[in-house]
Amino acid sequence: MRVADEGEFGLIARLRGMLAGEREGLIHGVGDDTAVFRSAAGGLWAYTADAVVEGVHFDPAYTSWHSLGYKSLAVNISDLASMGGSAPSFALVVLGLTGDSEVEAVEEMYRGMEDCGRRFGCSVVGGDIVRSPQHLFVSVSLVGPVEEGFLTRGGARPGQVVMVTGTLGDSFLGLKWLMGGGKDSNPCAQRHLYPQPRLQEGGRARELAAAACIDVSDGLLRDLGHICEESGVGAEIFLEDIPISDAARKTAGELAEDAPGAALFGGEDYELVLVADEKKAVAMRDELGLTVIGMIKEGGGVVVLDSTGKRVDKGRIGYEHFKEG
Repeated sequence: MRVADEGEFGLIARLRGMLAGEREGLIHGVGDDTAVFRSAAGGLWAYTADAVVEGVHFDPAYTSWHSLGYKSLAVNISDLASMGGSAPSFALVVLGLTGDSEVEAVEEMYRGMEDCGRRFGCSVVGGDIVRSPQHLFVSVSLVGPVEEGFLTRGGARPGQVVMVTGTLGDSFLGLKWLMGGGKDSNPCAQRHLYPQPRLQEGGRARELAAAACIDVSDGLLRDLGHICEESGVGAEIFLEDIPISDAARKTAGELAEDAPGAALFGGEDYELVLVADEKKAVAMRDELGLTVIGMIKEGGGVVVLDSTGKRVDKGRIGYEHFKEG
């Protein structure tokens, strides 16, 4: 069987079975946004890694070197945020270059990382530079502190409330805007090029005893589906309750795109999907400005309902490597 036939998540499931088992110091392993280890001194540390690859995650035609550096670090910090982690964190960067890039351009990329790091308390402390035969890639590994009661995908239970930070669909529409030749001053384009990880919100949600959390990287349906799978539950969400920005609606109109569809399926918003008991959800909603979009149910999978309670035909779920163009 080819990897393209198995798909990203099928391959992960196979490898997860191979990697199962206890490891000294390992508290939480494969199956979440980060692994969590306990140090010899007793502290908990979250480890994560993400790569961005030219032609898959970005196109140099509309991605500046500065935004590439910023985003490469931000997506890792978002993983830490989804576990309820905090600053300071530390990153190692593996950079693959073809050799044709200008040195000044690479320096500008690292300035983007530095700008992101200063904002979210992350320092780049080393890494590696290698030759890539065809395409540029940036792989970042990050470690940061978490506390007891850190958030996972596996804590959701029937009857709990599903909430999200911010608005959804902006990044997908920003990407479409840029691909069509639009200027990067568009607010949705800025959301795509410069994602803002919800580090503070994730940490506070942990303090307020959220039950489960994930960041939206592959789309709301796909990522909420990961919570359902790991928790052994299902979810119902209401399409009209999903928060969509005015900028997203305006951009969708100009592109003849569907803003609610972008909110459901579009990835790389790096907002947080949070699940909590009803009473705790009220406190989180009020303090963190969250939007309630649904409930956790018995069963499995994610059901989308319209304003009348009728099921919406989703048509697709979200992004998956090897199964997407």
